[in-house]
Amino acid sequence: MKVRNIYNAILISFLWNLMIASCQHKNMPKDFPDIKAEYSIYQNREEKGYTVSFVLSNGNYQPTAVVINKIEQKIVPEHKEGLHYHIDVKTESRILNNFKPEASENPNGIFFRTNSGDYFQKVNFKLK
Repeated sequence: MKVRNIYNAILISFLWNLMIASCQHKNMPKDFPDIKAEYSIYQNREEKGYTVSFVLSNGNYQPTAVVINKIEQKIVPEHKEGLHYHIDVKTESRILNNFKPEASENPNGIFFRTNSGDYFQKVNFKLK
């Protein structure tokens, strides 16, 4: 009787972990664009940060945010020019009062909006 209870507990635990893992994993969409990305570092008296540029091979999915060196920056329509994106990611600012960059636990990459929710794509940004 005790062996059967242990067996059932192990089976339920395994199935639960399998379900959690499968729900958290999102597959890359089939028609996902290729990304060519680069960045440069800028610094002047008032601000420091990164200038991030990337080009998508198609416009099927809308990028919503970029993460570079653990700093996340939202993408707004002004950053878009066709399939080209140009974003200034500020890390320090003396112009903006109480400025704090938005930290992220994600590696370098881009968030995209898909039909099934947000999708994060790791990107290897090249330094200009």
